[in-house]
Amino acid sequence: MSEATLPLQAAVVAALKAYAPLAALVGAKVFDRVPPNTVPPYICISGWQEIEDGTDCSDASEVFFDVQCFSTAVGRPQAAQTAGAVKAALHRLAPATAGWDNTEISYRGTQYFIETDNVTTRAVVNFQALTDSAT
Repeated sequence: MSEATLPLQAAVVAALKAYAPLAALVGAKVFDRVPPNTVPPYICISGWQEIEDGTDCSDASEVFFDVQCFSTAVGRPQAAQTAGAVKAALHRLAPATAGWDNTEISYRGTQYFIETDNVTTRAVVNFQALTDSAT
């Protein structure tokens, strides 16, 4: 059985970059590791966890991941708008993922935090993906 998070990550990044309402908020700033001195707003995909979910007859995986949305605009609105656009781009998405079939992403929830600089708001949007091995 191959690793499911890599093709899923590629599909998630492509979907986020292609979603015009999100691009209007963060531009092309979609990262898995944020470059130094990157100015918000931007998003970072993190927290990947893959859990084997197969049966005797087939291989499957359950994958959890977060999309973190960073904003330094006053208050929570920009972070909330970005989180909403992330949710709209990914919830119920059924992307093609190399080596995997029947992949579907589901939104699970969003949490908001004020970072220690007391300026940056971070929204953490959590997703679950279910997928079956194509082999």
